[in-house]
Amino acid sequence: MKPQFASNVPRYFVYTVLKGVAFGMITSFWLIYLTQRRGLTLTQATLVDVSFWIAATLGEIPTGVVADTMGRKASLAIGAGLMSVSVLAWAFAPTIPLIVITYAALSLGITFLTGADEAFFYETLQANGRSADYARLTGRVGAVMLAAMAVSNVASGLLASVDLILPFIAAAISMMLMLGVVLTFREPHVISKTNEASEARPSYAQILRQSLTIMRTRPTLRSAVLYLTIIPLAAILMETFFLQPQTLSLGVPLAAVGVVVMAVQIANMLGSAWSDRIQKRFGADRTVSRAPLFIIVSLLLLAALQIFPALIFIGFISFITSVVRPLLMSRIQAEVPDNIRATVLSMQSLMFTALFTVSEPLLGFTADHFGLSIAYVGLAAALGLLLLALVWKRRPRPMPAALATCA
Repeated sequence: MKPQFASNVPRYFVYTVLKGVAFGMITSFWLIYLTQRRGLTLTQATLVDVSFWIAATLGEIPTGVVADTMGRKASLAIGAGLMSVSVLAWAFAPTIPLIVITYAALSLGITFLTGADEAFFYETLQANGRSADYARLTGRVGAVMLAAMAVSNVASGLLASVDLILPFIAAAISMMLMLGVVLTFREPHVISKTNEASEARPSYAQILRQSLTIMRTRPTLRSAVLYLTIIPLAAILMETFFLQPQTLSLGVPLAAVGVVVMAVQIANMLGSAWSDRIQKRFGADRTVSRAPLFIIVSLLLLAALQIFPALIFIGFISFITSVVRPLLMSRIQAEVPDNIRATVLSMQSLMFTALFTVSEPLLGFTADHFGLSIAYVGLAAALGLLLLALVWKRRPRPMPAALATCA
C-alpha cells in the first residue's frame, strides 16, 4: 500500500464531478446558443459540430501518446487548461471560422483527457494494491459523472433563462477548477530512470507500433476494444442526436425536453452504479454478449411503437451501455501494459469517434428524408451486421486437412 497515492482516489471523484458539470453545461445548449444567439443556421451548426469530431478523430492517438510519454497528469493538465480557454473563446468568437477553430480546440482538449484519466485512475488503484476494485469503482465514477451531468443539465436551463452565455461561462469556471484538482494529483506511474533517454521515453512510433502489435496478438484485448467501439454507438447517437427531435415528435413540450434528458442520464447513472452487481449475478461474459441483442431489440421497438411510453427504450439502451462499459474497460485495462495503456485506450476512442463521425450524418440524412423510425431500423441493422462480423472473425478456425492428417 502506498498512501501517497491513496489521496488520488477522492480527488479523482472531485475531478469527475467538475468534468460532469462542465460537460452538462455545454451539451444542453450549444445548438440553441449557436442558432438563437449567434444566428447560425442548422447547416452551419452542423459544420461546427463536424469540426469537433474531426479534431477528436485526428487528436486521439497523438494525445494518448503524450500521456504515455509525458505522464497522465501532464496530459490531464493540458486538456483541462485548453478546454477552459476554448469554451470562453468559443462563446465570444465573433465569426464562424473562429467558432469552428475554438470548437476544434475544445475537442482537442477533451482528447487529452480521454484514455489518460482512465489510465491514471487504474494505475492509482494498481499502486495502492486495489486493481481488483477497478470495475466496481469505475462504475461508481461513471455514475458520479452522469449524476453531475444530469444536475448540470437542469442548472444550465436556469442559467440560460437569464442569459444564453451563462452556461458556457459556468462551464469554463468548472474546467478551471478541474485543472486545479489535476495539479494536486500524484503521478502513480514512475518511468524508470536510465542512462538512455530513448528507453525512458519511447518514441511516438515505438509506442504506436507496440500498441498495434499487442492488439493483433491478444484476441481478448482486440475483442474488448471492438465491442467497446460498437456497443455504445446507439446510446451516444440517441442521447446526443435523436433524443430531442424524438421527444418533440411525440408531443413532449419544449420545456419538458430537459426532464427527458435528465431521465436518460439517470438511466445511465443506474447502469454504471449497478454494473458490478449485475456482472456478479449473471457473469461478465454473459452480460457483455447479451447487451447488443437488448440494444437492437430496443431500437426496433422504438421504431415500431412511436408513442410516448416508448421513450423508455432510449433509457434502456443507455442503461445497458452503462452496465457493459465498466466490464469492457476492466478487461482492456488488465490486458494492456502500463507504458502503452493510454495509447491503446485512445486508439479505441479513435475508432469509436471515426464510427460516430460516419454514422451521424448518414442517420441524420435518413431521418430527414425517411423519418426517425427508418433511421432506427438502419442503426439496428448496422449494429447487427457489425457485431455479426465481429463474432465471425472470432470463430475458431478449422485445422487445415493436411495438418489434421499429420496430427
